[in-house]
Amino acid sequence: MDATADTSITNRPAEQRGRVEDDALVRGLGRYIADAPLPNQAFAFFVRSPHAFARIVSIDASAAANAPGVIAILTAQDMDGVGNIARHPPVPGCGGAKLVLSHRPALARDRVMHIGEAVAMVIAESALAAQDAGEFVDIQYEPLQPVTDARDALKPGAPQLWPDAPGNLAVDWPGPAAEPDANAAEVEKQLPRAEDS
Repeated sequence: MDATADTSITNRPAEQRGRVEDDALVRGLGRYIADAPLPNQAFAFFVRSPHAFARIVSIDASAAANAPGVIAILTAQDMDGVGNIARHPPVPGCGGAKLVLSHRPALARDRVMHIGEAVAMVIAESALAAQDAGEFVDIQYEPLQPVTDARDALKPGAPQLWPDAPGNLAVDWPGPAAEPDANAAEVEKQLPRAEDS
């Protein structure tokens, strides 16, 4: 009997079915993308930022490009014309103000905005070759002081994160609360700031 022939699970009402995928997985019959390789398949590995906020000084991928199995290495310069990866449902702000949706490139160009932001992509003949070559991509950063509290990011003198969102305010959204000011006051009482601890 294979994993697809057991109809005793799928014939039950939806509320009694639970997780239908578990049976095949616990019996070792699960199929994953690695189980179905395609001819000439390539694999990607993203080289990511170790910094919360930093300027990218330089990227040298020459050693990685010469690693075994490497097909290509992409950086932001190779991504010109690729659209914005930032997506957010439109949220109207106070007075009908529109949400500022800053351009977020697929690969960071001049600076990184969070730990783990993709800076380069290594494409190779195997996942292991891509990951190994990724270790040879040399990225030099100038760390900047991150602001980790949204309230501090709105204060005068805070680092400007996005040029099209003055004062780091993307939208002044009152939220779903019936009385946003009373709700904000209650939140302030319940969530102590780090410097108060």
